[in-house]
Amino acid sequence: MKKRKRLFLSIIFFGTILNLILIFLGLKVLVKRLEIKINEEPKVVEAQFPYNTEFDNYNIEIKKPKVVNHYILFDYTISTKDNSPIEEDDFHITGSPSFPDTAYFVSAHDILRKVENNKMRIVNVGIIVARKDYDKYVNNFDFLVSAREKGSSKNLFEEKRVDTTIKVDGVVYPDKENYKEIKKTFKLDDIDFEVLSIGDFDFGSCIPIFVGNISEEKGKEIENKYALRIEGENINAIYDLEKWVGFYEQVIKRYSNIDPSYNANSQYDQFYMGKIFYNPNEVNKENVKIYLINKETNEEVRIN
Repeated sequence: MKKRKRLFLSIIFFGTILNLILIFLGLKVLVKRLEIKINEEPKVVEAQFPYNTEFDNYNIEIKKPKVVNHYILFDYTISTKDNSPIEEDDFHITGSPSFPDTAYFVSAHDILRKVENNKMRIVNVGIIVARKDYDKYVNNFDFLVSAREKGSSKNLFEEKRVDTTIKVDGVVYPDKENYKEIKKTFKLDDIDFEVLSIGDFDFGSCIPIFVGNISEEKGKEIENKYALRIEGENINAIYDLEKWVGFYEQVIKRYSNIDPSYNANSQYDQFYMGKIFYNPNEVNKENVKIYLINKETNEEVRIN
C-alpha cells in the first residue's frame, strides 16, 4: 500500500514538473514571437502614381511626387472635360503627406504654371524644414483642390468656386535621381548663404537656400539684392532669389528640436528658392556654372 502511494505521489510530482517545463517553453516561444512582431516594420504599400481622377469640369492627373531631403515636388496636369479653354486661376491644388517620423513641413508653393488651350501644368514644392530621418519614406497624401465652377463668372467678386480633398494612400520613397545634396555655406558680403541642394527637372532646376539668424528686414533686402547667375553653353542668365518662407523664434525652437543643426536661439530664419528655367535638351548641365551674385556690386561666389 505504501509503495503504491509513493508511486502515485512520484507520478504527480514528475507530471507537475513536466507541465511546468512545457509551460515555460511555451512562454519562451510566445515571448520570442512577440519580440519578432514588435521588431517587424509595419507593412507598407507604395502609392499608385500617376493618379487620375476628375472633379467638376476638370480631369486631374497627379504624377508621382519627388521626395528629397529638403522638399517634395508635386507635378499635376489639369484639363477641362468639355475642352473649353483653361485659365491660370481656374484651378489650384496643393499636396501634403504624412510623415512616419517627426517632421516640420510647409505646404506647397507654385513654381510653374503653364497653360496650353484646355490644359494646364502645375508644379509646386513643399519644404521639409526639419525631419528626424530625411531618408525615410512619406505616405498618405492629401491634395486640396479649389476650382472655378463650370460656367462661373471670371469676375473675382462674382465667381463660384468648389473645393474638395483628394486622398491617395500608400508610401513614396525618396528619389535622389538628378538631385545633388550640397548643404554647404557660402559667404558673400558677410552673409552666410547655406545652399541646400540642386535638383534638375524637365523644366530647369530648383535650388533651395537657407539664411539663418537675421532680421525680417534683412531677409527682404537679400531677396532684392541677390540672385543666381547661370553660365554655360546656350545659357547665360540671372534669376532672382524668391522668398519662400520665414520663421520667428517660437517656430524655430520647434523645428530645431527636430533637427539640432538649426540654431535654436535664432531670431529669424528665411528660406529662399532659386528657380532656373531652361530646356534640358538645349543646355548641357554638366558644363553649367552657377553663381550667387550681388546684383549691385557684381560680387559673386560659385555654388556648384
